[in-house]
Amino acid sequence: MNYNADKKLQRDVLICDDDKNICEILKAYCESMGCFKNIVTAYDGVTATQKLGNQKFALICLDISMPKKTGYDLIGSIGQGNQNAIDSILIVSGTLEKDILTKIIASGVKNFMIKPFGEKQFQEKVLKILGTAKN
Repeated sequence: MNYNADKKLQRDVLICDDDKNICEILKAYCESMGCFKNIVTAYDGVTATQKLGNQKFALICLDISMPKKTGYDLIGSIGQGNQNAIDSILIVSGTLEKDILTKIIASGVKNFMIKPFGEKQFQEKVLKILGTAKN
């Protein structure tokens, strides 16, 4: 399903998950949308932090449980002297405990998907984010 083949409007996405299979699935979902110029992956929070410092992303797919630096730790650095916006974050996690969820919402993140989810659900959520985020 090609949502936006216009090259001028193509954006970049960062997929952060320690499960390489999840990264590959989300990458395929993003590729089939046709609206992303660059799809970047990071398998831990430290690598993700470096990528966030180097590039602006229209979408940041973020797992909470990652090695070296958690997704929650990353949220704190996004939007503070960083070119990326809280509105562009999509939390993709297997579980979200109530206390962590409360902290994430308090930090300004509004978009969540609990694994497993399908391609259509993912793409609908991404289109919503791309429509509301300040890119």
